[in-house]
Amino acid sequence: MTRTLIPFAVLTATLSLALVACGGGDDDSAETQRSAAPTPTSAPLPPPISAPAPTSVPASGGQTGATVVDVLNKDTSGSGVYEFDPADFTFKLGDTVTFRSTAETEFHTFTVDALGIDESIGAGETIEFTVTFDKAGTFTLICIPHAAYGMTGSITVNS
Repeated sequence: MTRTLIPFAVLTATLSLALVACGGGDDDSAETQRSAAPTPTSAPLPPPISAPAPTSVPASGGQTGATVVDVLNKDTSGSGVYEFDPADFTFKLGDTVTFRSTAETEFHTFTVDALGIDESIGAGETIEFTVTFDKAGTFTLICIPHAAYGMTGSITVNS
């Protein structure tokens, strides 16, 4: 029996070393971050950061009426929760909105499949994207890597 266990122990050790060697590194690619699970922390978390209220700013060409909406993508390494702040939005059919979306300390997405929105935000980054709402209804907003942790919201477009 000892003769059988020794080759098995050597094989197990070799595979373990191979997995550790292949799993390490400092790869910060979006795919690596997208699949990362939250890690518990025992350090006290800072207070949540509130996103500013939507503001109206001139659209390109000097026209007024375009709406800019700031959205904070919260995460456990930042504010301690996974959520959009704000999480629910209401617009009118035909509104053009520029979202300014900021990720605290982890990779996030701002995804609304039914509206064709799928934006990626790297850790600590802010992105801007503009949407003209041409379909009425209530649509589900998700962060793909954190939807299972409750990072969802909604966009309602009234006719």
